[in-house]
Amino acid sequence: MNKIVKITKLALVGAGLCLAALPAAASETWKIQSHLQTGHSVFQAEQAWVDNVNVMLGGRLTLELLVGNAVVPSNETIDAIGYGVIDGDITSPAYFAGRDTGFAMLADLIGGYNNWQQAFAWCEYGGGKELFQEIYDDYDIHFVGCANAGLESLVSKKPIRSVEDFKGVKIRAPQGLASSLFTKMGASPVNMGMADIFTSMEKGVIDASDISSYAMNSGLGFHEIAKYPIVGFHSLPVLSMSVSKKKWNAQPADIQAILTTAYRDLAVQINLQELVNVNAVMKADVADGVEPIYWSDAENAKMRALSREAWEDASKATPLAKKAYDSHVAFMERLGLL
Repeated sequence: MNKIVKITKLALVGAGLCLAALPAAASETWKIQSHLQTGHSVFQAEQAWVDNVNVMLGGRLTLELLVGNAVVPSNETIDAIGYGVIDGDITSPAYFAGRDTGFAMLADLIGGYNNWQQAFAWCEYGGGKELFQEIYDDYDIHFVGCANAGLESLVSKKPIRSVEDFKGVKIRAPQGLASSLFTKMGASPVNMGMADIFTSMEKGVIDASDISSYAMNSGLGFHEIAKYPIVGFHSLPVLSMSVSKKKWNAQPADIQAILTTAYRDLAVQINLQELVNVNAVMKADVADGVEPIYWSDAENAKMRALSREAWEDASKATPLAKKAYDSHVAFMERLGLL
């Protein structure tokens, strides 16, 4: 019996040595395209998030973050994922508003929520993720989550202290609700990618731009050419992550849980960074001749009323837009915002 046991042990050891000699299977890599460039603080937060998640994944799956437009334009990532050109994206779904007005309603309810926590809560607990998944099903995409990039400020070369002051202003704005609101206020919206905003403003092609939070905008150098930012203005954009449904379904449940749970943390990191940075950044900008503008409650109320008109107009465009509108309104009423 001992002899048999020894032979068996030797056989197992030999088999183990043979397996150890084989090359390790290469882990799968997902190429995830952002809509931002490397200089943007949100892209840097995304990269730090990817690096952290890769540690949690332990080499079984690797995420590779690509800059905006690295493979396809930002408004085409949804097709590129479905066709397998890229594996996923971290982006603003507002880029897809031209396909269905519902995207605009889901991506950023202009003039709706007061802070990123409220907007993020709608995504997680108000039916937002489910509505996103409903439309992404048509593209063979799994919707991982909708982090929130925080309350945006508006950069401007002109002082805009009221709704009336928007008349005649050439402003960069994404398609959808933002463009609709600015039109209602008398401005002339111009649609362009984020990479073109600084140069366009510097050359006078546009006077103002809807872009990112105050500290983020300053970090991009806008304080040098746009001395009249409107602080904490109107926009709380979703920052979504989505991936190929086929590739998602091929992953084990624990990897799916890691990605889903970890993605919620990206919103926290982005907004905490803004919280700790904004005061020092603004103080330095003011010393450099910047005049931060805060709208009065009365002007914000006028803007919010026009925003609600834009929501109602958009809700009539498609069935998804109506569902998104009803979902937001019901959730805001639940929070006591309406």
